[in-house]
Amino acid sequence: AEFAQKQGEILSGVILRVDSRGITVDLSRIEGILPPAEQVPAERYRSGERMKFYVLEVSKAPKGPQVVLSRTHKNLVRRLFELEVPEIANGIVEIKAIAREGGLRTKVAVTARQQGVDPVGSCVGLRGIRIQNIVNELRGEKIDVVEWHRDLAVFVAKSLSPAQVLAVGLNEAENTARVVVPDRQLSLAIGKEGQNARLAAKLTGWRIDIKSATEAEAAQAAARAAAAAEVAAVPLGGMA
Repeated sequence: AEFAQKQGEILSGVILRVDSRGITVDLSRIEGILPPAEQVPAERYRSGERMKFYVLEVSKAPKGPQVVLSRTHKNLVRRLFELEVPEIANGIVEIKAIAREGGLRTKVAVTARQQGVDPVGSCVGLRGIRIQNIVNELRGEKIDVVEWHRDLAVFVAKSLSPAQVLAVGLNEAENTARVVVPDRQLSLAIGKEGQNARLAAKLTGWRIDIKSATEAEAAQAAARAAAAAEVAAVPLGGMA
């Protein structure tokens, strides 16, 4: 009953055993299990090491209560921000969305509920100390904190940080955002193996089509040429 109330929270524990079936963690008064599916591939788990874990599930088993832990869940990041950032804990800053690829990169969208508060600055902290504490707990996972915006086009642009965005066009029928970035920023906007664009799409809930400025201009020129050719092909009698 005690641990059932901790489902969805963070607990600190010491790794006892590491094997192929899962990692056994000492949670002080009970043991938890970190199954392979909830382990971050890039992390190395060693006996005697203390870490923070997200309590994924608490259930009754024939041998007693079973506590299933996670290091991959996006809410692990949410709880770490609540621990490190007082403005989030007291509700002045709100986390609106999280997109995560465990061990690699996470994007967090935040907004201020109080006028005059910088939500991103609050999360980063003085000289980056707050965000660095979270990065350290996640063993070096990169974290992008972006400001959520009511205007979806603005939010999409911010979600592609650290890349700069020149223009955003929304197609609501297809739930697609067409984004134009400077030529030199194209690879940064897409990210390694498409990671930055993929996380931005998860964060906003929209498919994102990214083009360089040169590609966008070429596409527009081709569309204008096609439209002109279509008009020229209309017979005079058909224009009445």
